[in-house]
Amino acid sequence: MQKKAQYTITLTLVSLLASLGVSSTFLLTKDTIKRKELAIRTEALYVVLPGLEGSPEEITTSKVTDQDRVYKGANKSGQLIGYAACGEAQGYSSKIKVMVGMDPNLEKIIGINILAQNETPGLGTKMTEIESTSTLWSVVFGKELKSIDWDSEEFWQLPMFRQPERIKKFDLLKKEKKPQPWFQEQFKRKTYNQMVVSKVKDDEKITAITGATISTKAVINAVQNAIDKIRHIVQSPAWEIK
Repeated sequence: MQKKAQYTITLTLVSLLASLGVSSTFLLTKDTIKRKELAIRTEALYVVLPGLEGSPEEITTSKVTDQDRVYKGANKSGQLIGYAACGEAQGYSSKIKVMVGMDPNLEKIIGINILAQNETPGLGTKMTEIESTSTLWSVVFGKELKSIDWDSEEFWQLPMFRQPERIKKFDLLKKEKKPQPWFQEQFKRKTYNQMVVSKVKDDEKITAITGATISTKAVINAVQNAIDKIRHIVQSPAWEIK
């Protein structure tokens, strides 16, 4: 009986210590995680709203969650490029989050960018894979595509939207077109009604990733979720009194 009590006490102490360790780790890292998520969303806005000049303007209230924020962007002439919002849906093994840009008339998609996914390696993960453009010359001389080091202290020293130095240094407004995953590229110029999965190549639909139809459908659902958010904020209800 005494041994049972000892085992119970020991197990309780171990559980408490483990809980404290997990909660402490969360508290210590939550700010960094939040900053990284903001950085990823910020970069995605410049991807889905090509030609965006300066900072995107948020058109939702401050009360909404980060996931529900809707933005609009303009070019250097002040002309409206379009609107953007995040969307998410359950995939095969993870939540898939995307950023979607819509044209000013809310008719066609300008572009999408997958923010987060943890699908099956080699299958669902192909949604973010870029076809290699490396050559022997680029490998030998190290002229590979530049990537952002999210963990560097230098990166976090610059405010997210306010300073042009951040945008310039990390190529957020770089005019040169960077290669995008083929899967994400096919969403461009598509309408809401064209969000249909096709197992064979079809320019009027979304071609599925081989062996990852569920993941493909999840991305489509996430894109539609983002479009619904944009339309809800931008389009006035038919019954609204002007």
